[in-house]
This record gives sequence, C-alpha cells and structure tokens, in this order.
Amino acid sequence: MTAPAHPELLADLSAAGPRTLIRTAVRVSPSLRQGLAVTAGLALLAGAGRIIAPLTIQHAIDAGLAPPTVVRSVAFGAAAVVVAGASSMVLNRRLQERIEHALAGVRRAGLRRVHDMAAHTADRVPSADLVSRLTSDVDQVTTFLQGGGIQFVTNAAQLLIALVIMSVFSWQLALPVVVIAGLLLVVMMLMQRLIARRYDRARRDLARLQTAVSESVLGAPVIRSTGTGERARGKLDEAVDRARDSLLRTLPPLHANTSFGELAISTMTVSVLLGGVWWALTGDPAQPRLTAGQVVAMVFLVTFFVRPLQFLVQSLGEAQNALTGWRRALELVTTPSAVVHDGAPLPAGPVGVDVRGVSARYGDGPLVLHEVTVRIEPGEHLAVVGRTGSGKSTFAKLLTRRIEPATGTIALGGVALDELDDTSLAGRVVIVPQDPFLFDGTLAANIRLGRPGATDADLLAILAALGLREWFATLPDGLATAVGLRGERLSVGERQLVALARTSLADPDLVVFDEATSGIDPATDVAVQHALASLTRGRTTVSIAHRMITAETAGRVLVFAGGRIVQAGPHHTLAGVPGPYADLVAAWNRHTGGQS
Repeated sequence: MTAPAHPELLADLSAAGPRTLIRTAVRVSPSLRQGLAVTAGLALLAGAGRIIAPLTIQHAIDAGLAPPTVVRSVAFGAAAVVVAGASSMVLNRRLQERIEHALAGVRRAGLRRVHDMAAHTADRVPSADLVSRLTSDVDQVTTFLQGGGIQFVTNAAQLLIALVIMSVFSWQLALPVVVIAGLLLVVMMLMQRLIARRYDRARRDLARLQTAVSESVLGAPVIRSTGTGERARGKLDEAVDRARDSLLRTLPPLHANTSFGELAISTMTVSVLLGGVWWALTGDPAQPRLTAGQVVAMVFLVTFFVRPLQFLVQSLGEAQNALTGWRRALELVTTPSAVVHDGAPLPAGPVGVDVRGVSARYGDGPLVLHEVTVRIEPGEHLAVVGRTGSGKSTFAKLLTRRIEPATGTIALGGVALDELDDTSLAGRVVIVPQDPFLFDGTLAANIRLGRPGATDADLLAILAALGLREWFATLPDGLATAVGLRGERLSVGERQLVALARTSLADPDLVVFDEATSGIDPATDVAVQHALASLTRGRTTVSIAHRMITAETAGRVLVFAGGRIVQAGPHHTLAGVPGPYADLVAAWNRHTGGQS
C-alpha cells in the first residue's frame, strides 16, 4: 500500500462553498480584489455589446426594413460588436494576468508553508501530496482558464443583461425561462456537491499515484537488485487502478448533469420561440402583444441567455476539477505556521539543556517517552543509546522541536524551547540525520548552505579543520564536484562528510546527531570519526548512537529502554556493571569481534 495522504493535518476546506473559497483566495492573494469595479465595467460593456445585435435587428424589422434604418442598425450593431470584442479582449487579459499572479503567489506561499509548517505535520503528510498541491493541482486552474473558463465572467454579464431585456419585452415569456434556469441551477448545485466529493477523492488518489510512481522510479536499483519487480509493479498497478476508478466515478454525475442541462436549455429555447409566436398571434391584430421584430429579438436573447448556462453545464467537470485543485492549494497555504515569531532569543555560547518530566507521543498514539528528566551541561558530549524503539530518536526530535512534549518542559539556555524565536534557533541548533539530504549541485554549494556568504577559502579551511584534506583530494573536481540528485554520486559516508562540513561551517552551539555514523562504509569511517571529534569539541552535543565508539568518546551515556532512562553515566563505569548498557556492549562485541 502506498502512504496515504493526511489532509486532516493540513487546513481543511473540503466542506467550504465557493464563497468561502473566494474569500480565502482573496485573503491569500489580495491582488484579486484590486480594480474590481473596472473588471465589472468591462464585463458589462462586453456583455451589452453582444446584446445590441438582437436589438438592432428588432428595430430594423419593426421599421419595415427601410434601407436607411437597416444601414443605421447595421452600423450601430457593428460598432457594438467591435466595442464588445475590444472590451472582452481587455477583460480576458486583465483577468488572466490577475489570476496567474494570484496562482504564482499561492505557489510561493505554499512553498514557504512547507518550510515552516509543524514538523509533525511535515513528517506525516507524504511529500508527493505536498508537491501535487503546488504543481498539478494549481495547473488544473490554469488549464480550465485557458480552455475558456475565464469567458464565464463576460457570459454572466451577458446572461444578466439578456434576462433584463427579455423581461422588458415580455415578462410572461421570460418567466418560464427564469423558472427552468432556476431549476437547472438547483440541480447543478446538488450535482456539484457530489462531483466535488468525487473529484476531491480523485485528486487524493492521483497524489498517491504520484507517490507510488516516485518510489518506483527512485527505487529502481533496489527493485532490480532484490528481484522484487513483480511486487513493485503490483503496488503501482493498485495505485493506477485506484486513480482510474476515482476518475471514472466522476463521470456518471457529469453525464447526468449534461443531459439534464441540454434538456432544460432546449426547453427554454422552444418555450420562447413557440410561446413568442403564440403570444403574438393570439393578441389583437391591431395592437399585437409582440411585434415581429420583438419575437425575433426574443429568440436571439434567449440564445444569449442560455449560452452561458450551456457553457457551465458542459464545463462543470473541468470547473470542479479546477476548483478542487485551487482548494487543495489553499488548504496548504492556510495551514497554520509553526514558526515562532517575536520569541525569546537563545543566549549566546554553548547551550545547556534542561529536560524535566517530559513524555511524548506521535499524534493520538500511545506515549513513547515517559517522564524523562535530564540536565545536559553546556559543552557536554552526551551519547544516547538503547535498542530499537527505546525512544532515542524521539528524544532527539524533542530537543530540535520536531515534536512537542505531551507533558513536561524543555529549556535551552534557560529559555523554554517553545518560546524561542525560530530565527534565533536557525544555525544555533542543528540536527544531523542518518542520511543527510544533499541538493543537486556542487560540493561547494551544499557545504555553503551552512553559511551562505562563505568563500571557497572558508570551505577549504573547514575541510582542513575537520581533517578531510585526504578525502577532498580524491574528488575529481574539488569544490566543483557535482553531488547529483540527493547526493546520489557520493557514498553514504561521503554524504555524511559533506553534512558534517556544512554543520561545522554553520558553527552551531547545540548539535544533535541522530545515528549519524550508522551505515558508513569502512573506507570513510576513520575520516568521519576525526571530523566528529573536531566538530563536537567545545559544543553541546547529543549523539543518538548504536555504535559503541560513539558512546566511548562521549563524556556521558544515557541508556533508554521502554521510553525511559534506565541508566546514566560514563562508558567505562556503565560497561563494568551488569545492566542494559553492559548487555549492549556485549552484544556489540559479539557482532563485531570486539572492534568498536
């Protein structure tokens, strides 16, 4: 099964109607409300220009088609058509630019929100879901607009003006048109709700498909080497089938809506055409209820009236798909930020850590850490060990604010962790994970992320200080060496060396290594250990480790079991007494033959 999306972790606008979405969109993109009066004026001008044609025809017919009258009517109608065309062109360009600027703003705001959302949200929402909200979902809006969706603004004005003139000619004939149109809109609103739910499901399943495809592509070497191609194809087929079925489920209500819409529109046209003739003929011949010109004009007007409805009926699927895409993007943008602004600054110098009575859980799950209390002195190197699932990584996430305590408090430098300003933490508190992320670029660009203004000389000095000159000399292009996507051109150990150099360049005061030396190949292990020794000197360091060499070089060791600290002290003391730590050391020695 592919990882499910977790929309409940993001803002939820699934039950929001069009008005709420519009208000949210305007709040996110204030430029949408600028110049609304001009936009409305252009829409009315474009709509009125189109309506002039039936009125000029009516005037010419009722005047007996006298040549002077026909000439004037044609000239006036032609001028109106030109004005309508020019207004429509300016309006379309204006709306297109405004909406595309708004969509670009949504993409930028969404990307910023990905960077500052709560860590537990970022950890639980699949990255493919976030990517699809900022790419394919937003693209659906652009596709709809380019397919003529933006014309609906002019069509709406045209519909309103046509209805007013029809009512002036004959409210009796306009009444059935209004009734049928109202019934059609009610049915469409009901259908829209059903279609919205099905398109929402389809967009989610498409995001899951994107996750499955990404896994299959990026994991191709593993799939080939393990011979699990059949299993991988089965998972991918399942995701493809789910997305296909979701899209197919949107078709029945769309087809039903189209059929009913076409029937309603045809009924409107026939009612005006036949009703207009009957209405005109059953009156007093000396004073007809409708002139011949008015009957012809009514036929044209009902055409102008139903054309926007016909467009809405035929494009409801594309419109709903675009609306769903925009809503999903807005859900990401309006997700509350976890960034602490105007918080307390982190005091300068090595950071002491106070953890008092802290328990922690993931989401609504059971507690995985229980009443942990520990003091880490400034400049101390602390190792945290324990079996898998003992709570080591959870402890590291708590220290770096990736999850929040369920109970208890954590303070850095005497200041509560949840009150510290994010800008104060940036660069001062750094976590180095097991497999650090490298961007597709050069070695220099990835190391320079630690201090963006650093020169090449600064980078070389850092590499020398960490004892990495020998490794650096093996690189084909030095600082210009391309690391590849996610650092794929480097080994796991080399990626770790780049991460250590980047961390050292940032010069943090608290460093958390989350099993940073696990999985390193022997060829670079010595270089990594020398770099770690240099990097941790004089800094408060917490190393989550399962290699004994990490615990041996630390000043103190915390032993976790069952989410609790069960032992604490120096390596040589704990190793000499029976207990969980001695058992870990013995198991490690059996596994490695006594080699750390």
